[in-house]
Amino acid sequence: GITMTASLLFRRSRLPQRDRAVFGSHWLALSTEIVTAHGDIDATNADAFTTYAMGDLTHRGALILDMRGVSFMGLEGFSALHRISVSCAVAEIHWVIVPSSAVSRVLGICDPDGQLPCAGTIQAAIATM
Repeated sequence: GITMTASLLFRRSRLPQRDRAVFGSHWLALSTEIVTAHGDIDATNADAFTTYAMGDLTHRGALILDMRGVSFMGLEGFSALHRISVSCAVAEIHWVIVPSSAVSRVLGICDPDGQLPCAGTIQAAIATM
């Protein structure tokens, strides 16, 4: 995780401010990882976000995607969340998104029935674990 974060920061540092995204993670408990995203999730980095968020599935029992720091999310971001959802289902990993208003807007359009799991706060996300 740390190597990829450093790589993304270095690679993204040459792009305009609006195109920057930073991903990070930490373990809440032995098998629960919180992955954070800040900045914009769009066509330039949606695949990197998916790869980073999926990480090493073998050691995870649960995943919280803390997207409160995402200021813009394009449709590619929704596709990334869908890929994460499918991968978590196959690996039998419980997961939940804590969205920003930008993420909530896209989810409202692309997932109007609320099929992707969301929580309003980190505490609410933890309570679903």
